[in-house]
Amino acid sequence: MPGTHNHNVFISHRHEDDALVSQLKDLLRRHGSEVRDSSVTTTTPNRAKAESYIKEILADRIQWAGKMIVVISPETKHHEWVSWEIAHANRFPDKRIIGVWAPGATGVDMPAELDEFADAVVPWDGPAIVAALEGADNWQGPDGTQVPPRSIKRLSC
Repeated sequence: MPGTHNHNVFISHRHEDDALVSQLKDLLRRHGSEVRDSSVTTTTPNRAKAESYIKEILADRIQWAGKMIVVISPETKHHEWVSWEIAHANRFPDKRIIGVWAPGATGVDMPAELDEFADAVVPWDGPAIVAALEGADNWQGPDGTQVPPRSIKRLSC
């Protein structure tokens, strides 16, 4: 498709939100963005049991991706793996971290790490997500209303 933009992305999410990952990739495709996703889902399972080995696998996949999208659903704030993935991604100053509110996420809180380290937080809206992937530092609520950024933007030295 002409005008398609390709993005190497790690989509951080709760296992229970796996269906949202494929919906998100479809939404982005319809808006001109192809996503090569390195996250772990039921279609790309990680059967490891040792925490250190799981972190090693995730670290490699996060490092490979140029951007991280965090799906914000009702229980994301309390998911220790999502929090770890965000903090790990923050170790790479050139990696964009983007929060995307899941459909119906009104009244939901984001993980503290996302609140601190995100470059953008946008609603479940194709053009808004594409703009964030391409560098827009928008901070919006689940309904698309502008909210002030929560922290000072990270800069690479």
